[in-house]
Amino acid sequence: MKRFALFMLLAMMWMAAGAQNWYQFGFRVSTQVPLVRAYSNEDYLENLRTPHFGAYFRAGKYVYGEIGIGYQYFKGRFVVNLHNGETMNDLVETRYLVIPIKAVGDVPITKKIAFMPHLGILYQPLLKVTDNILGYSKENIENQWVMLTTGFDFRFSFITIGADYRYSFQHFFQNKEGRRPQYAGITVGVIF
Repeated sequence: MKRFALFMLLAMMWMAAGAQNWYQFGFRVSTQVPLVRAYSNEDYLENLRTPHFGAYFRAGKYVYGEIGIGYQYFKGRFVVNLHNGETMNDLVETRYLVIPIKAVGDVPITKKIAFMPHLGILYQPLLKVTDNILGYSKENIENQWVMLTTGFDFRFSFITIGADYRYSFQHFFQNKEGRRPQYAGITVGVIF
């Protein structure tokens, strides 16, 4: 069984190293850094971890249409300034399903290296909010995020390395005004 799996992996890598296909599929992992930390006048994000992993399928020639599915969680420590001058803080984890819909370019640099800019949206329904003393829940955190995403990947044979920017069209909270979340991220993946 191990030999068969190794053979299949080598066959897929060999196919990916060949000529450009009209379709591609792949897997990626990424992480984002928050560019906005004040989610309202009272709520401040102190630190954050954001692992994301997913798979995608593309079809096209020089510009691909991409759709995928992924999972991401945001694990952050929030500080809340209370009206009496005191502060509370707690670790809050939110989990999301991620559905990317993008247009992805493919600009060959050499036979095995390509520049791949992308532009699209991410639909992120909220799956879960962990228990916390701050009162954050699915009732007050936005449940349906739609994010603009843009960025680029460099493809080196079957490996991709890239960066992206994400901008939320919604506020973090349903019941409070504030700045919209924004992130810059790095991505590593494989493409076949």
